[in-house]
Amino acid sequence: MQKLEVINLALNENIVFDSVGNLEEDILLSHIEGVGYPGATSKKSQGVNQDGCNSEDSLLDPRVIKLKATIRTKNRVKLYELRRRIMRIINPKTYNQFTGKKGELLIYYTNDYKKYRIYGKVEDPAEFNDRKNNHDITTISFYCQDPYWLDEIGKDIDIKSVSGGLKFPVELATVFFNINFYKEINNIGDAEVPVQIEYIGPAKNPKVTNKTTGEYIQVNMEIGEKEKLIIDTREGKETVNLITPNETKDVYNEIDLTSTFFKLIVGKNLIEYSSDIEGAKDKVTIKNYTNKYVGV
Repeated sequence: MQKLEVINLALNENIVFDSVGNLEEDILLSHIEGVGYPGATSKKSQGVNQDGCNSEDSLLDPRVIKLKATIRTKNRVKLYELRRRIMRIINPKTYNQFTGKKGELLIYYTNDYKKYRIYGKVEDPAEFNDRKNNHDITTISFYCQDPYWLDEIGKDIDIKSVSGGLKFPVELATVFFNINFYKEINNIGDAEVPVQIEYIGPAKNPKVTNKTTGEYIQVNMEIGEKEKLIIDTREGKETVNLITPNETKDVYNEIDLTSTFFKLIVGKNLIEYSSDIEGAKDKVTIKNYTNKYVGV
């Protein structure tokens, strides 16, 4: 069993292509390719007078998903209705007023094992050119600039929550006391995963450490009870913002100089949270966590 659901994010409308048909009417998914490994480009360097080269890294290529589908109906009116629906939803020109972008699609792929998601745009729109009675065949392709498949939905992971329940040792210092909270996160995907860390105050000099790698992020500032600090470690989109009741401020300059915008490595990651002050109301969460897969 294979199923592809395409959601137009501007219209908030969807269309489903299913390899399991029914007796009434359906859009049968007869073939799909591009869901496995997307291919890669090697980064190489060569020194002066060096024979051969040095292999530095491999970068995944963008993903192209191609499908072949057949509309099957009992009457001609329904056939053209479904054709029109496909063209409306799989449309590179729809404008998303919230992101300011055109043609954004959320694609869910389901097989017998699991359901995944990926974001993309139309590469080649639906082209119908093989109608026989009340059946019509089309081919469509989607371009995904980020080639990784993601879990069906992201999840929030509490490092420290108001309800408690985490183990923590108390370390006494001369001037203040420091309490550490721990959470083990298992990255079961195929690549490192960036994180979005959300602090809800009060907190002072909050610090999150990946004890597995030794990397940490510390922000040298105090966060009020009604304030929220959000750190994003995505490559090329690293941000540190403080959200107050009145404004959102860029506080990137408050980061400790030896901090790293770390990612969670494949396997187990022991995450530690600490703050120079401890309160009952502060909370630390990794938001919308999802594993990344090179193929499914």
